Amino acid sequence: MAEIKPSYDTKRQKLSEVIPLDSPLSMYVEPTRVCNFKCFYCMHSTRGEKGGILDKTGFRLAHMDMGLFEKIVREINAFPTAVKRVCFSGLGEPLTNPRLPEMIRKLRESGFAGRIDVISNGSCLTHDLTDALIDAGLNRLQISVQGLDTQAYKQNCGVAVDVDNLRDELAYFHERSNGTNSSLFVKIIDIMLKDETDKERFFEMFSSICDTIFVEHLVIMEQQMGDHKGRADHTRNLNGEYVEKRIVCGVMFYFLQVNIDGETFPCSTPGLPNSFSMGCVKDQTLQEIWNGKRRNGLMCKNLKDGYATIPACSECSSCIAIADDTEYLDDCREEMLARITGK
Repeated sequence: MAEIKPSYDTKRQKLSEVIPLDSPLSMYVEPTRVCNFKCFYCMHSTRGEKGGILDKTGFRLAHMDMGLFEKIVREINAFPTAVKRVCFSGLGEPLTNPRLPEMIRKLRESGFAGRIDVISNGSCLTHDLTDALIDAGLNRLQISVQGLDTQAYKQNCGVAVDVDNLRDELAYFHERSNGTNSSLFVKIIDIMLKDETDKERFFEMFSSICDTIFVEHLVIMEQQMGDHKGRADHTRNLNGEYVEKRIVCGVMFYFLQVNIDGETFPCSTPGLPNSFSMGCVKDQTLQEIWNGKRRNGLMCKNLKDGYATIPACSECSSCIAIADDTEYLDDCREEMLARITGK
């Protein structure tokens, strides 16, 4: 049976003890901005609506160019300290990119020894795709279940998914991964479960066919979506733990995201505007961006005045949503600033 635990590593070193970092600890690479779902909590729910939230972003809905990805791979391996984790995730559904297994294989065969994850809705899984992902070197597949039956899927993500088939494909992945370095994590958002009976049903349906399982709390990840009509709050994080509002966002000190256009961002929030980019991989190396003036300025502003004074971060609750105690920096802001500036 699966272990009930959140998706993040619970054995983490205190961030204040390791920054400034010469390399990111964790990275998101967006393999695609194409999605086959319209989940209510994502701007893809407005896909096809003229003047809708997604339309207003002007985002290009496409897969990442393979030449760009190969450049990113080379530069991930060029960091002075090895990146611990690369996760294929973003505004789109990774498994809609038919070249995803090839991307994972290229990253692994480049010499990258860290963890490789994929965050997915799982609806595109087939036996052949599972085989390709595991053989390519995938370490963890994280599946976001959107409902316990077809009707719930239709309501939550606009697609009538055959849940029995999804479960069968996940069961195959779990069985196929046995004895390999791959694992399966299955989660659902608490608001998609009506009561304790639904919660028990979720665990009954999936806990025997995955390695870890969890019920996450609905949080605000895409600022453009607001508070999901009052259903999300700022009092609890993704793991359902009550948290206090913070002055400093710890994520930007260790995280790097690269979207399909090669634009880079200091956190994992999907759908960030290109105007917030710290630099484009097409014009600079990842190491130049990581050590660049733009990122340094963001970190200093974050420590001096708080993340809420950064325009692109002003309404963001992601640092609360994904933060844990190891990332708390409010009580050492001056010390951290001195370390970063060398003054």
